[in-house]
Amino acid sequence: MDPLASSLLDLVYELRDAAVPLTVGGGYGLYLKRRHIEQLGLRTLLDRLPETRSTNDLDLFLRAEVLADVGRTEQLAAAIARLGYEPVPEARYLQWRRQVEIGPVMQEVKIDLLVGPLGQYREALRVKSPRARPKGDVKLHAHCVEEAIGLERRPIGIRLEGCRIGGEAYSGEVFVPQAFPYLMMKLCAFRDRKDDPRKDAGRHHALDLYNIVGMMTEEEYEAALDLGRRHREDPRIADVRGVVGEHFSDPTALGILRLREHPLWRPEFQLDEFVAVLSEVFEI
Repeated sequence: MDPLASSLLDLVYELRDAAVPLTVGGGYGLYLKRRHIEQLGLRTLLDRLPETRSTNDLDLFLRAEVLADVGRTEQLAAAIARLGYEPVPEARYLQWRRQVEIGPVMQEVKIDLLVGPLGQYREALRVKSPRARPKGDVKLHAHCVEEAIGLERRPIGIRLEGCRIGGEAYSGEVFVPQAFPYLMMKLCAFRDRKDDPRKDAGRHHALDLYNIVGMMTEEEYEAALDLGRRHREDPRIADVRGVVGEHFSDPTALGILRLREHPLWRPEFQLDEFVAVLSEVFEI
C-alpha cells in the first residue's frame, strides 16, 4: 500500500460532497503525473526520464477562491481533523501530520497546505506573508506561493484509484499543475536552496526541473511558451529568468552540476534539450 496515495484518497473521500478541489504539487505531484502519462501513453518532450524519487509528504494546493471561502475552508479543516491529523508545532495550521499503520509499521504522513497567487481574492483573506488564511476563526492556513503563475489555469485532472488507509476501495479526482507554474516554483526553490547543505544543495529540485521539462506534452509546451510571453514583464518572471540564465543555461552551470550530482542522474539524460526548452520558455 502506498501511504501517500491512500492518505490522499482518505481526504478526497472526506471532501466528496464539498467543492474543495485539491491540486497536488511537489514530488508526489510529479509521481502522479508520471503515472498518468504512462497509463495514457502520452508523448512527451523527452523520453529519457529519471526514476521517481521518494517523498513522505503531500503538497496540497487550494484554489484562492476556496481559501477565501470560510465555509469551504471549514469543511477542509473538519475533514483533516476527522482523519486524525494534528498541526505540526513549528508550522501550526500550515502543516499537518498523522501516523498511519502500513502492515506492521507505523509511518508518518505530512500535509503541507499551499495556495498560489491570490489575485482578486487577496482582500478577502488575512495575509501575513508567507501565510494566508480566511477571515474568520478557522484554524487552517496556507503558504502563499506567489511565483506559481498560472497554477489555477487548466490543471491536469488525474483519476486516483486504490484503497484508503482502512482498506476500503475508493476512487476520486485530484489535479496536478501544468508545467509552467511547476517550473516557476522549482526554479525559485533551487535558487533558495542551492547553497544549503541541509537541503541537499538543491539537487532534488534540479532533478525535478529535468523531470518537469521531460514530462511536458506538446500542448503543455505551447501553453508554457504562451504564459512566458504574456507575463514576460512580470517581476516574478524576470527573477526566474535570471535563475535560468545563471544556473541552467550551459553544461557547466551550477544547476546542471547539481543535477549531475543527484543519485538518480543518468548519463543518457537529454541535457541539451532540457537546457534548450528552459531557454525558450523563459526567453534566455
